Amino acid sequence: MMFPSSIRRYLLATMAAVCLPGLGTLGYLAYDAVRDVRTNHRLSGLVEADRALLLTGNAIRSDRGKAQTSLQANDDADTTIRAIVETSRNQIATAVAKLGAADLPEHLVLAEAILQAEKAMQGRIPDLNGEAAKPRAQRSLAATMPWYNAVGNIEAALTNASDAASLAVRLADPALAELQGFKATAWRLRSSYGTQCSLLRAPLGSGQVLTPAQWKQLGELRGASNAAQAQLRQLATRVGVSPDLARKVEVATSEVATANQTMDQLLGKLGQGSSAVIGAQDWTTMCNGPFAAIVDAVTQSLDDMQATTAAQTNHALTRLALIGGLLVALLGLCAASWRGIQKRIANPLTGMNAALVRMQDGEVDKAVPAAPCPDEVGALSNALEAYRENLVKVRALEEQEREAATMRLARAQSMEAVVSDVGDVVSAAAAGDFSARLEIHDADPQMQKLVAGINEINAVVDSATSEFSRALSAVAGGDLTVRVDADYRGKFAELKGAINETVDRLSTTVRTIQATSAEVELAAREINLGADDLSKRTEEQASSLEETAATTEELAASVKASAQGSRQAASIANEAMETAQSGGAIATRAVDAMARIESASQKISDIIRVIDDIAFQTNLLALNAAVEAARAGDAGKGFAVVASEVRTLAQRSGEAAKDISALISSSNTEVGDGVKLVRQAGDALTRILGASQKVAATIADISSAAGEQANGIDEMSQAVAHLDEMTQQNAALAEESAASAASLTGRIAQLNDLVAAFKTGPETAARAHLQPQTPTIKLFTAPPKRAGDKIAMAANSGSEPARLRGLAQAAFVQAKAPPSEPARPAPARKVANSRAGDAGWEEF
Repeated sequence: MMFPSSIRRYLLATMAAVCLPGLGTLGYLAYDAVRDVRTNHRLSGLVEADRALLLTGNAIRSDRGKAQTSLQANDDADTTIRAIVETSRNQIATAVAKLGAADLPEHLVLAEAILQAEKAMQGRIPDLNGEAAKPRAQRSLAATMPWYNAVGNIEAALTNASDAASLAVRLADPALAELQGFKATAWRLRSSYGTQCSLLRAPLGSGQVLTPAQWKQLGELRGASNAAQAQLRQLATRVGVSPDLARKVEVATSEVATANQTMDQLLGKLGQGSSAVIGAQDWTTMCNGPFAAIVDAVTQSLDDMQATTAAQTNHALTRLALIGGLLVALLGLCAASWRGIQKRIANPLTGMNAALVRMQDGEVDKAVPAAPCPDEVGALSNALEAYRENLVKVRALEEQEREAATMRLARAQSMEAVVSDVGDVVSAAAAGDFSARLEIHDADPQMQKLVAGINEINAVVDSATSEFSRALSAVAGGDLTVRVDADYRGKFAELKGAINETVDRLSTTVRTIQATSAEVELAAREINLGADDLSKRTEEQASSLEETAATTEELAASVKASAQGSRQAASIANEAMETAQSGGAIATRAVDAMARIESASQKISDIIRVIDDIAFQTNLLALNAAVEAARAGDAGKGFAVVASEVRTLAQRSGEAAKDISALISSSNTEVGDGVKLVRQAGDALTRILGASQKVAATIADISSAAGEQANGIDEMSQAVAHLDEMTQQNAALAEESAASAASLTGRIAQLNDLVAAFKTGPETAARAHLQPQTPTIKLFTAPPKRAGDKIAMAANSGSEPARLRGLAQAAFVQAKAPPSEPARPAPARKVANSRAGDAGWEEF
């Protein structure tokens, strides 16, 4: 079966369907929180191991440099070296222990590699001790290189283990990947920088020049160092980086950059002697300076990793506690809900089910058990009890109903016969026969009253329909004097009043139509005569306007030609103005050029004065030289000859400078005159330009005025053409009006014939009212001449402008006339300069 057979089982399944998903979800969330706690504990151990491995590698690398420095600088290096070796052994042991405690799958292999490298380094310590036992002057760093390289192998093993821990951290939590990037980049910077220090220790200590291979290696290391610095600065600018880490990165990169500059300065001193450029202790101190800042930045990134993992662990623990509390609360809620369902739903429903089974078996005497609470189940229990009580009452009522049914059957049989007769009468009434009547004997008073009412209805309807039919037949025959006089009540009285009122209104309407048709016939005849007269006068007016339109078109063409000439003159004036402007610009440039020439001449004069001064000083020197040569005697004769030649040359130079100065002064005078003339020419061109602009403006005004006149005359020509077209349409409308008036006269005669057939009163009154009167024909006289017509007629005796002004005035008079009904358009007629619409007239 698809559903449980018991409501108790169904409710249990429903509770399980509701509670189990929530419990499962909370259980999964709790498991996820536990997993996050374990993951963050693992990450914390990995970060701690990474810190120990990284710092141990840095320490043994630094101690390696200290050991070499001690060999070069200290007489008693053995004590220092023993302390360094012991410290390195302890640090390596601590790092291996941290690596073993970390949750790293390959930690055994990595720890074994570190221990093997340490064992190899321990085998090289005697070489180091042997060099330390020698006098300082006899010690050689080359003999300690096997130990140096063995320490490098330990550092490589530690770095490899650190990289494995870092990779595990990056894979487990992407949030720590960026901090791992800080650490890796800073360590690359420390490695490249430290390798530079190791590479340059021997050359700077001996003063020897670097070999090409060393220069190449130094360039590669310097490039790696600069790249690491740039990457660290870029990482420090990202969002989310702690201020402490950014500050320490800036300090580390700055110190490395400063140390690199110091190295470059020291490299410039190589090859200048065989002595050391810098002492071993000083070199170690300088190199170790940035190491502390780099390690500080790396340590800060590791601290930030630890802080991040700690925060994530606390968040996971808080989430686990919250989810655990929700899980316990949900379990309690589900248990309490199931207990309430059992008490308030399942048990009462079981009792009601038993009561229903008893009622189905006919046992209605036992009451239904009451529910424990007044809720929906309680209401259902009460309803079931009420249903049981109603069943008891229904059984009593059924007995009474059986007795009443026997009595109703006897009465129905007596009614059947009466209903059959009533159906026949109603069928006849539906067919329009209201003469049928009912007869009944031996019936109860109510039935007899019904039969009497039906007979009375038939009698009233039969009388009313006969009377109404007679009146409407008379109206259909044209007799509007008939009336319904019988007395009726109710709707028949309303129908009687409506028929009489309709006949009265129809009689009044027909009399009014008869009188109106006679008057309309007379008016139609008068309209016909007036339309004929209007048609003739409109044709004469159309002919006059057509001649006026032709004359206006010729005038418009003449004014357009004048406007075109004005525009050409304006164009020529503009060209002259542009030429004058160009000449003014050329004159301005000439003035500027003369000014530059004048300035250059002044500078040449200054140079000539300097040359003159030099010649004067040379002459003095030559005199002094001659005096000294004379003092020297024979030994200075050659020098005296040279001094004499120099003096002669100086005098010639002075004379040439004076001549050139005179020429330059004359040239400056001429240049000044030229500048004045060019400026005068520029002023004249400026005045010419101003006059040209005024002429161009005047011609432009003339051209604009001529164009406006041409436009006005063109629009006036179009307006006259439009008037001509409207006059032609009016003529056609007048002809159509005459035809319509004639047709109207015929239609009125037909209307008189139709209404004459109606009888509305006494015959004599109708004849007197319909007597046609003698029509009074009014002859339409020509209306007085309009102002526009008089002006148009006077155009032949006056000038052309006066005639045009008259036409414009007539157009304005027509525009101010009251609007009339739009006439049907006359047959199209081609008119010069005419438009399809009246847009031109409105614009005019």
